[in-house]
Amino acid sequence: MERMDEPPSRAVTVAVLGLASMTIMANATVASSLPGLREHYASIPHIDTLAGLIVTLPSLAIVLSAGLMGVLIDRWDRQKLLLLTAALYAIGGTSGLWAESLWGMLAGRLALGLGVAGTMNLGMTWAGDLWQGPARARFMGMQGAAISAAGIVFMLAGGFLASYHWRGAFAVYALILPIAVLAYLALGPHARRIAVERDRPKPARSTADRFPWAAYAFIAPLAFLFQVAFYVTPTRLPFHLEALGTTSPLVVGALMAALVTVSAPVALMYGRIRARISAMTIFGLSFVLIGLGFLAHATASDWHGVLLGSLIAGLGMGISMPNYTTWFLARVPASMRGRASGLLTTAFFLGQFASPLVSAPLVAWFGLAGTFAAVGIGLVTLGVGLWVANAVRPEPMAIEA
Repeated sequence: MERMDEPPSRAVTVAVLGLASMTIMANATVASSLPGLREHYASIPHIDTLAGLIVTLPSLAIVLSAGLMGVLIDRWDRQKLLLLTAALYAIGGTSGLWAESLWGMLAGRLALGLGVAGTMNLGMTWAGDLWQGPARARFMGMQGAAISAAGIVFMLAGGFLASYHWRGAFAVYALILPIAVLAYLALGPHARRIAVERDRPKPARSTADRFPWAAYAFIAPLAFLFQVAFYVTPTRLPFHLEALGTTSPLVVGALMAALVTVSAPVALMYGRIRARISAMTIFGLSFVLIGLGFLAHATASDWHGVLLGSLIAGLGMGISMPNYTTWFLARVPASMRGRASGLLTTAFFLGQFASPLVSAPLVAWFGLAGTFAAVGIGLVTLGVGLWVANAVRPEPMAIEA
């Protein structure tokens, strides 16, 4: 049995990476199915907005349940929670294969969201428990790379299956089942040890054990805005490509997969990048890069311009995701990592759910290209603002709760 201060085994590492990779990209997997879904349910009023909610509705369930999931991680049996949430993930995720009505499919997306809230928080909390300091930064880089690699697989698989039938992309969600089995077996000894430690009498809580609400008040709005902007891609880019003359679901999936193709090598270098520049600088750089990618989308005349924009935005995504988790968990006491993971997850997915609702009036006012331009300009401005704020008041390079 491994000690908590030993480097985690390969099976544990793969299990935690698998949980993360199956959750971050869960909503966007079916993006290439949206045109076919919209055509199938064309008679339903407001189908364009409802089609966007197919991608982002799981985020509503995550927003409503992530905080509770975080508390359960800190107080309940993690292995039972893993089995429960993985089952919800699999049933809800594959609902697009068998649900006849759009409303049944939307209900399935809510169940998927409950599953994602559990599995993502578990993966994030385990990362905080099993890796510390610089090792955590390196692992978060590996996690970002795993998310990017899974995103490529999911986007391409979703596009490939949707090219045969628009329902096909929903089959990808069944991949949670083998990953959950591996996580259950590999993390069992650690879960039992944590349960024993949790049940021991605790000394009176010191001021060092207080939850860092000030840090959360900073990171949560950034996470929210990042996801609002990022999810403009799966909810609006397929229709932008359609307007540019690109209609093949496989090509649409490949173009969106390009966004995460460049993320993997950048994320793998996160530990080295973070050792040289501050987290605030990384936040600013990521927003600037994603904004420039959106501006390339806005000015594209065909799919080549969209591909360039996806590659640029992917650079920003690669350094961004591990930065949020590393920055926040470094400031959270060990006994509160589940709660912290739940609250950070809430901010992420509140942004995902709000994204189509925020972009809908922009599309009505400016059109699809104008929406990408407006969001891109906003992101570049935010990134530069973070750089200026860090120059005025630099933060320490390393902090550990």
